Amino acid sequence: MRIRAKRLFTPLREFNDVCVTIENGRIISMGKSRLVADQRYPLVVPAFIDSHTHGAIGIDVMNATVEDFLKLSTFYAQHGIGCFFPTTVSDTFDSLSRVAETVRRAMKSDMLKAKIGGLYVEGPYLSSAKSGAHRKDLLKEPDLEELSRFVSEYGDVVKIFAIAPELEGAKEAIKLLRRHRTIASIAHTNATYKETLQAIEAGANRATHVFNAMRPFDHREPGVIGAVLTNKDVYCEIICDLVHLHPASIEIVVKTKGPFKTLLISDSISATGLEDGVYELGQMKVEVKQGIAMLFGQNVLAGSTLTIDRAIKNLVFGLGIPLRSAFVMASFTASKASGMKPNLIAEGMAADILALDEELTPLALYVDGRLVHRC
Repeated sequence: MRIRAKRLFTPLREFNDVCVTIENGRIISMGKSRLVADQRYPLVVPAFIDSHTHGAIGIDVMNATVEDFLKLSTFYAQHGIGCFFPTTVSDTFDSLSRVAETVRRAMKSDMLKAKIGGLYVEGPYLSSAKSGAHRKDLLKEPDLEELSRFVSEYGDVVKIFAIAPELEGAKEAIKLLRRHRTIASIAHTNATYKETLQAIEAGANRATHVFNAMRPFDHREPGVIGAVLTNKDVYCEIICDLVHLHPASIEIVVKTKGPFKTLLISDSISATGLEDGVYELGQMKVEVKQGIAMLFGQNVLAGSTLTIDRAIKNLVFGLGIPLRSAFVMASFTASKASGMKPNLIAEGMAADILALDEELTPLALYVDGRLVHRC
């Protein structure tokens, strides 16, 4: 199969009028060609990755079945996502184990459209002072025996684990996660600058939805935000729905970290893709008004109704971020920050390819060279 693009972003480089040849699910060549293409598109980029999503279309990850994950994979594919990471909220490890087991079974399905990269465990090792949409009564300090059993049993599934650095035992927990090749992400934290640096030294190299559910920046105590923004090894997640972050805050992260250390996430919940109303996020009730999700009866943000394709449009058309930078954050950096092989359009790579129109609306998605969605 041959796909011709008016503009192609690898996303590290941009090419004009280029043809990509795909065989057996992989890219075998790309360049100028006079051969007739099977498909022509205005823009071709690597498929997007959503590495932090709690659900969509009425499905909450904490209660999802294998069939639900198949439905989610179809929804994500419609929005240009070639790979997603189901994300938990705080709960008991019995419940987390049940979710991990379901995700494991879903990952083996040959009916997935968007692939599942693994499970993102957000909680329960989080700060009660920055709990956000997590139940305070479920939050706890790290239990190394409990954590060791969990990652030993589900190490093939659990790829990212969120943790607050200031909790007693956090450094040891981060080291344990790294030994199991699980990414430790700094999250829901009231940590000081020093405590955050200690967590980074222990192996934490990702920060969960930067600015949100974090100790505020102060010029004399820059705290967790100062630490993750200035450390070259840390990847920073941002939610670009223009609700969780002021445009200037987004620019601060992107300009400080650069597109190769900034990744787009949706932090989407079960209300995504549906009308306003009352939905669930784990065991919490969430009310959505005008697309903004809040804990029911409280003035606390509870995830988003964002999709990555909308985040791209917000960045490019709303903030003036260059196309290449936006695509890097949605694909290449998202893959690197999640422990995956780099998401690239290049010879020998898996043909996970997204076609877009000039308005950045998805037209077609190919996963491992197979057309899984077309408008």
